Amino acid sequence: MTPDPVQAPLWIDLSAVVVAAMGGAMVAVRSRFDLSGIVGLGILAGLGGGLIRDILLNELPVAMRYPWYIVAAVAASLLVALLSEQLDRRVSLMIIIDAGALGLYGVTGTNKALANGLGIWPALLLGLIAGTGGGVIRDVMTAKPPSIFVRGGELYATACLAGLLAYVIGWHLGMNETACAIIAASLTFTVRLLAWRFQWHLPGAVDAPTKLKERFGASASTDSDD
Repeated sequence: MTPDPVQAPLWIDLSAVVVAAMGGAMVAVRSRFDLSGIVGLGILAGLGGGLIRDILLNELPVAMRYPWYIVAAVAASLLVALLSEQLDRRVSLMIIIDAGALGLYGVTGTNKALANGLGIWPALLLGLIAGTGGGVIRDVMTAKPPSIFVRGGELYATACLAGLLAYVIGWHLGMNETACAIIAASLTFTVRLLAWRFQWHLPGAVDAPTKLKERFGASASTDSDD
C-alpha cells in the first residue's frame, strides 16, 4: 500500500519554517554574527531539512516553488535580529513550538518517502533528515557538534524516531493515514517535551570489557578474602 502524501495546511508549514529559522537566527546572534549571517543561518535552519529531503527524492524543493517559504524564513530572522533580548527570554515557548515542528516535519518526510515508493528504512531515515536536518546544518555552520548527538542533550532525534516508528507501524497495519500522522506527530511532541522537562538523555559510550572486569574482578577478590 502506497500512502497519499500528507499535505499540511500552508500556515502550519510556514509556522514550522518560522520557528526553525528563529532558532537558527538566535544561535547566530549568540555567536555574534552580523546581519547577513543572522539571516543566512536563519534561512539554512528554517529550510535546510526540507531542501535536503526534496533533493534526496530528486524533486524541486518546495521552497523553490513557493517563495513564501523564503520570505517567512527571512522575516523570522530579521525579527530575531531586532528583538533578540525579548525572544531569548521565551525559551520554553520556542521549545514547545519546535517540538510540534519536529513531529510535523518528521511525519511528512517519512510519508513523502513512502509515497515515492521507498522502503520503510529509507523512509525513516528521510523523516529524521526532514525533522532534524535544519538543526544539524545550523550547528555545523557555527562550528559546533550537532546538538542532537551531544551527550547530555535532551532527546531530539530519538523523539522524532519514536513518532516515525509509530507512523510506519500504523501505515503497515492499514490505519487511516490522517489519524496515523496525528498520532505519530503527537508522540514525537510528547516525548520531546518530557525529555526537555525531565532532562532525559541517552547514555554515552561505555567500555564494557573494563566495566565487566572491574565488576567480576572485585567479586572474585571478595570471595578469595572470605
